[in-house]
This record gives sequence, structure tokens and C-alpha cells, in this order.
Amino acid sequence: MGVDSDFMDNLVKFNSSASGRDKLFRLVQYCTKFSWWYLEKAGVHAEAIARLQKLSSSLSTTRKFLRLGKSVDFMHGALRSIHLTDSVLRYTITLSKLNQAVYLLFDHIIWAGRVGLAMIDKDKWSKLSAQFWIVTLILNLVRDIYEICIVLSSELKARTERSSRSLYKNGLSDHKTASKPILTNSQLVKKCVEENKPLFLDLVKNLSDLVLPLEALGHVKASPGVQGLVGTISSVIGVWQSWNPLLRLVPS
Repeated sequence: MGVDSDFMDNLVKFNSSASGRDKLFRLVQYCTKFSWWYLEKAGVHAEAIARLQKLSSSLSTTRKFLRLGKSVDFMHGALRSIHLTDSVLRYTITLSKLNQAVYLLFDHIIWAGRVGLAMIDKDKWSKLSAQFWIVTLILNLVRDIYEICIVLSSELKARTERSSRSLYKNGLSDHKTASKPILTNSQLVKKCVEENKPLFLDLVKNLSDLVLPLEALGHVKASPGVQGLVGTISSVIGVWQSWNPLLRLVPS
């Protein structure tokens, strides 16, 4: 009964969150994109594929509408992160939020063009939006790699100290203590991942998302299937993080 109660509480919180609904719609959008690409390869009836393509496009437009005004939230977040003491985190998080605010602002313009509220050059605005999205993701990746380096450096230092104490206790070079065995490199990496899940989930999410704006700008060639797959992977992580706040990277 307690488990059911916790599940329902999480479900209500997730459903009442605009961010949670956006991530869920995003997951369905990219799952749909991958599905119509796969069905097209399988030679399924063109009408069914056209319906899935229309659904994917509609979900994209709906998400743009739901994020109206979201750029203000990121501007406010940038004002908070500018006070972080760690200079790398301060610059990467603040600049990332500012870029994301601009990216979403352009997204609003694209939405207005899609629904007929304004006459715009959709290709131009889509490319500008993708450029700011790429910068946002690169800044996020720099932050991820910086924190991973700190984690690995700390673990390597601790392993070296344990090894030194084990080999030279009481001045005897051949003395072995009954302490825990020294971790191998693969075991050390596994330990770092298990103890820092939010950090490594964020890394995978950003790497997956990076394919999308790169493809939009023509820097890489990715089929709709690849786009759907990487979008699904990052969306699953986003939904998971929204469902369980302990998996969110802090500060964010």
C-alpha cells in the first residue's frame, strides 16, 4: 500500500509539473519519429507512416507552445548561478542558461510561424535556434567533463593513498594489511559511475542531444531513425530525472 501511495504521489507531482509533461511529450515525439522511420524501412503502408509523421510534427509544435515564457525562467536561473563560488561551474551554468533562454526565445518565434501568427523565414530561425542549442550543450558537456575529472582525480588519489599505506605500514615494505583490496581501473570507473549517477546521466543526455542540432545545421548526417533514437535516449533520461529529483545534477 505504501509503495502504491508513493507511486501515486510521484505521478501527481510529475503530472502537475510543466517540465515533466514537456519531457513526456518529447519522449513520445522522438519515439514516434523512430517508429515511422522503422516502419518506412519495413515497407508499411504509406498512410500509417504519414499519420505518425503528422503526430511527431504536432507534438513538436505543442511542446513549443507549452514552453512559451520558459526563457524567462532560464534568465532567472542565470542570475542565481552567477553567484556560484566555483568559477568553472559559474561560467558554464550561467552561460548555458543564457544560451538556452535565447534558444527558447527563437523557438517561440518558430512556433508563431508554424501556427500562422507571423510570417517568418523558418529555415533562418531554425538554424539560429540550433546554433544556440549547440552552444548550450557544449557548455553542459564542459561542466560534465570538469566534474568527472574531479571525481576521478579524487578516487585515484584515494587509491594511491590506500596502496601506500598497505605496502609500507610500520616501515616494512613487504607488510600487507588486511584492508580492502585496491580497485582496478575498471572497478574504479564503475564505482565512480554508481556513486555519481546524476553526473553520468547528464553526460549521456547531452551527448545524445548534441546529434540533433548538429544534424539540423548539416554538420553531421543522421537519418530520422538515428535522430529518433538519440532523442528517445535523452528523453528517457529527462523523464527519469523529473520523476526522481535525486537523479538531477546539482547545481543546475
